Amino acid sequence: MSEAARSDFHFEFEDRVLLVTGAARGLGACIAERAAAGGARLLLGDIRDAQGEAVAKKIGGAVRYLHLDVAQEEEWTRWVEAALSEWGRIDALVNNAAILHIGTLENTPAEVALQVLRVNTLGPYLGIRAVLPAMKRQGEGAIVNIASIDGMTGMNGVSAYATSKWGLRGLTKSAAMELGRHGIRVNCVCPAGGNPEMYEPWAETLSGISEETRAYTDNRAIPGNAPMEAIADGALFLASDASRQCTGIDLPVDGGASVGHFIPGFNDF
Repeated sequence: MSEAARSDFHFEFEDRVLLVTGAARGLGACIAERAAAGGARLLLGDIRDAQGEAVAKKIGGAVRYLHLDVAQEEEWTRWVEAALSEWGRIDALVNNAAILHIGTLENTPAEVALQVLRVNTLGPYLGIRAVLPAMKRQGEGAIVNIASIDGMTGMNGVSAYATSKWGLRGLTKSAAMELGRHGIRVNCVCPAGGNPEMYEPWAETLSGISEETRAYTDNRAIPGNAPMEAIADGALFLASDASRQCTGIDLPVDGGASVGHFIPGFNDF
């Protein structure tokens, strides 16, 4: 399939209401754009208000933006009430908002780790609680948590981030078991890279190990980081009726990074 054909592909969301966090840029904005192409009505949330409003304006149509700090329960209440006031229902929530901290366990202070956990793990927890009453009334709904391959395997230098994403996978599975009888599905996507904006604060730190990181990504079954659009499509698959029998699953969109690493030369034997 050509790149042009891939960009035209979309899942069907006609008259569905999707809520997307961390939607002011990067993966969240990409998810929103591709959902809108499928006919979705969208409420976008982020703490970067100017960027979030610009994304909503660019997409146009039935797309709204409202400030949301995912670590604050009262903001979730206000945000969800806005969606219900506008459209009367919530069909899917994509918990995408996250922050990255690069640092070893020894060099990451507790307060930094707690902030990562508040955004990356507590945020989705609060989000699920916020949309739950509406989804239970409807008798259906889909929740998609954006986790990471760092929440599936061990990796040095990202102790706080990995902890938050392992926890998010646990939340996904527990919530799936609790909510399935209400017609609510809960799944997570585990990407490898594909959201370069998260790495911007760490550009100087990472510049000194560019060769090492390139070797790490090049030795995947499919070399390189997953394209952002592929990760977005993974999330939207789980938000759509195409995955109606899927709940509690981890969907790696990682070019095989969670499977193992390709060893150059071994294919020559």
